[in-house]
Amino acid sequence: MHGPCGGDNPKCPCMIENKCSKNFPKPFLDHTSVDSNGYPIYRRRNDDLFVENSGVKLDNRSVVPYHKVLLKRYQAHINVEWYNQGASIKYLFKYVNKGPDRATMAVIQSNNVDDTKDAVDEIKNYYDCRYLSACEVSWRIFGFDVHYKY
Repeated sequence: MHGPCGGDNPKCPCMIENKCSKNFPKPFLDHTSVDSNGYPIYRRRNDDLFVENSGVKLDNRSVVPYHKVLLKRYQAHINVEWYNQGASIKYLFKYVNKGPDRATMAVIQSNNVDDTKDAVDEIKNYYDCRYLSACEVSWRIFGFDVHYKY
């Protein structure tokens, strides 16, 4: 449940300019639909059921979407939503498919002795390192194709 916020609790952390930043409470709706940006607007029934939190009655308008099986299995709230629009898919995978981050580093061996006598082999000590994200590492461990052409 989200809240209480709004007029019932103006000091709630989600409040920005006297309005809930998460747009709660949501309106009652008979059917799930998709807005103009491709995000789901979930069905919320007006069944007169409520829970009381801090003296405020919270109904279906304050329910945060959840996945019951994952919630019970991992005993944690995991936000899982299915989007059916191309723009949403592009947004979700923008960060997963982002190009690899790189770092340039040098390895220098020093024994606190005057190193000016020996020539430094810059090519030997130069490394161009790639950062591999968890997604890319697991993709490579399982042996999936990283790219393909046809």
